[in-house]
Amino acid sequence: MRESSLRQRLVPIALLVAILAGCATPDASVVGADRATVQSRYGAPAGTFPLAGGGERWIYPLGGLQQYVWAVDLDPAGRVAQVRQVRTMENFGRVRIGIDTEADILREFGTPRLVQPYPLVDLVGWRYPHVEINVWYSEMVIYFDREGIVRRTENGPDPRFGGGGDNLR
Repeated sequence: MRESSLRQRLVPIALLVAILAGCATPDASVVGADRATVQSRYGAPAGTFPLAGGGERWIYPLGGLQQYVWAVDLDPAGRVAQVRQVRTMENFGRVRIGIDTEADILREFGTPRLVQPYPLVDLVGWRYPHVEINVWYSEMVIYFDREGIVRRTENGPDPRFGGGGDNLR
């Protein structure tokens, strides 16, 4: 089967999967709901993190490309206080150089797609894919020193989509 023919057949399937996945996206409709309701609707979170004041954040990645990650914040009583998509330029802009730690970044953005050492500059980069302004496939890299403190950030095109075609490795 020719590659172009295969792509033509897979596009409608991919669109259907995307539409169905959208049905399982956490949203503001669960604000006020309890833990059990959230878990019955969306399943177990991919990560859980304590919040200041006794609450907890549940992380829900959407799709295999890791571009959309939803945070469901629970108050100390176990009720949903807020739901939001966390991999946005606005959120990445809040990263505090020299202050935030690996734990802060994990709590805010979830698990990175890739952890990559940069030995020449003695830093480790955590790569976070996202869709910039709902148009560009981008990737934010957050660099940490040996102590796990953020030292810099860098945003650019997601390398998996370079060269005129998908390279999802």
